[in-house]
Amino acid sequence: MPAMTDSDKKTPLYRRVAQDLMGDIATMPVGSILPAEVELAARLGVSRATIRDAMEILVEHRMVERVKRLGTRILRNTPGHRYVQHMDGLAHALEFAGQSLMRIDDTAIVEGSGGEPGLAALPNATGQWLRVTGTRRLVDDDAPSTWTRVFVPGRYQGIAPLLHGELDSVYAVIERVYSLKVARLRHRVTAVALPGYASGALGLPAGAPVLQVSAWLHEADGALVEYVRSLHHPEKVSIDFSAAQSSGRPPRGRCLFHRNAKDYPT
Repeated sequence: MPAMTDSDKKTPLYRRVAQDLMGDIATMPVGSILPAEVELAARLGVSRATIRDAMEILVEHRMVERVKRLGTRILRNTPGHRYVQHMDGLAHALEFAGQSLMRIDDTAIVEGSGGEPGLAALPNATGQWLRVTGTRRLVDDDAPSTWTRVFVPGRYQGIAPLLHGELDSVYAVIERVYSLKVARLRHRVTAVALPGYASGALGLPAGAPVLQVSAWLHEADGALVEYVRSLHHPEKVSIDFSAAQSSGRPPRGRCLFHRNAKDYPT
């Protein structure tokens, strides 16, 4: 059994099971039917609830579909062009930047809040913000998945010459140049009507329902590193929230169809 990284150990069991199922589905014929839920639970030594949660991820990635009175049918051997952003910890919440690329379309220095509600009442010693506008695409898809606008406090505007072409994230450039670290993150998710200024980028009509995610990234001392507002294409990005009690040790191990319960020790 491969050694687990610290990140693996913090990953919820249902997501580890989903990853293992994806690996098995990659070797199975499209159109074939997966074993029943109760059978998978028995083979893998996990609960039926865990199997159901794992299957939800496969459905989100358009790898399988549920067919009434038939079972779960394989649609494809690899995930579709869709990203599921998990909000169950700082590392996972920042993961989207590593799974997508931001194309820089425009940078500008703006005074005050620039009409951006998310900046209201935020302290800013210089009174200026570096505003960065662009789009994100998933690494295996050329079509944009997200329209995004980032506001950087004026004290970090020295990064402006480095913002061109495609990059992972603006905050990573700030961390590298100013030798700091994002230690705290706050998200706000809202369902909104797509504004006209972002409709062309996402290929959707103005007014179409989309997810808006606002995020405030801070250093450990509370200093703001950046504020970002993103509008996600609903067919390309979804958001998963999960929570667990802090006590207790999560299950560890890997499990494939042919493995048994001993690979998931408790």
